Amino acid sequence: MNDYGFVVVHIPHASVYFPSEYKDGYLISEEELQLEVRRMTDAFCDELYDAEGFNIRVIATVSRLVCDVERFRDDNSEPCAKYGQGLMYTRTSTGKKLRENNLQVREQILAEIYDPHHKKLTEAVDASLEKYGFCLIIDGHSFNSNKRVKLDNFFSMPDFDIGADKYHTPIGLIKELTETIRSGGYTPRLNSPYGGAITPMKHYGKDPRVFSVMFETNRKLYMNEETMVHSKGFEKTREFCHILMRVAADYIAENHERLISEHN
Repeated sequence: MNDYGFVVVHIPHASVYFPSEYKDGYLISEEELQLEVRRMTDAFCDELYDAEGFNIRVIATVSRLVCDVERFRDDNSEPCAKYGQGLMYTRTSTGKKLRENNLQVREQILAEIYDPHHKKLTEAVDASLEKYGFCLIIDGHSFNSNKRVKLDNFFSMPDFDIGADKYHTPIGLIKELTETIRSGGYTPRLNSPYGGAITPMKHYGKDPRVFSVMFETNRKLYMNEETMVHSKGFEKTREFCHILMRVAADYIAENHERLISEHN
C-alpha cells in the first residue's frame, strides 16, 4: 500500500528551541543547560523518520526541557513526575534542580505549548479515522547510548527499541518489526530502555481503530553524541528507520480489519 495517509508521525523530542519567556526561569548555567540539551534531545529524529509518503507529521516545536509533550497532562498520572520530569521539568537528568515548580508557569506552558500540541495530534488521528477508518501513530525517538535505564540494558544496549502499548500495539506488529531489525543486522529490544507508545487521551485504551508504536534509535548509530552532529552512519540509519516505518504501516494496512474485529 503506497498511500500512508492513515499514518501520523509524532516527533516529540527533537527540538532544541527555548522561547525566551521560559528560559529566564532556569537555575543552572548556560553551559550546564547545553549539556542537558545534548543528553536529553532526540536529535535529528525529524530527519530519521521523514520517509516519503508519510506526510502527516506532528512535531513538537520547543525543547522537552521547556515542555515534554510526551508526558501525561496530570502529574498524578505521570510516573516521571516524581523525578521532577513531568510535562514541566524541574530536575535535570542527573537530579539537579532545573527550575522551580511554578504553577503559573505550568499553566502558561499548558495553554501555549502542551494543549495546542495534543490538539493537533488528536485532530490528525481523527482525520485519519474519518478518511480511512483506522490510524497508525509512529512515535519517533532516540536514546543515549550510555544511559543505563533498566536492568536488561545494564550490560548492553540495543540498536533499536520497539515501544509497545498493550492495547494499541499488536503482537504481530512487534514480531514483524523485531524480525526486520534482526534481518538488517541490528539488535532489537522491546520496551527497553524505554517503553510505551503514545495515543491521544480521547482514544487511549478504548478505540481499537487507533494503533501505535514507538521507534527508539540508538544515537551511536547516526550521530556524535558529544557534538550533536551527523556521523558517517547517519544516512544508513535513516534509510533503515524508513524501512521500519514502511514495515509497520504495511502490516497495519493489511491487518487492521482483523485486528479491530479481534478487539471487538
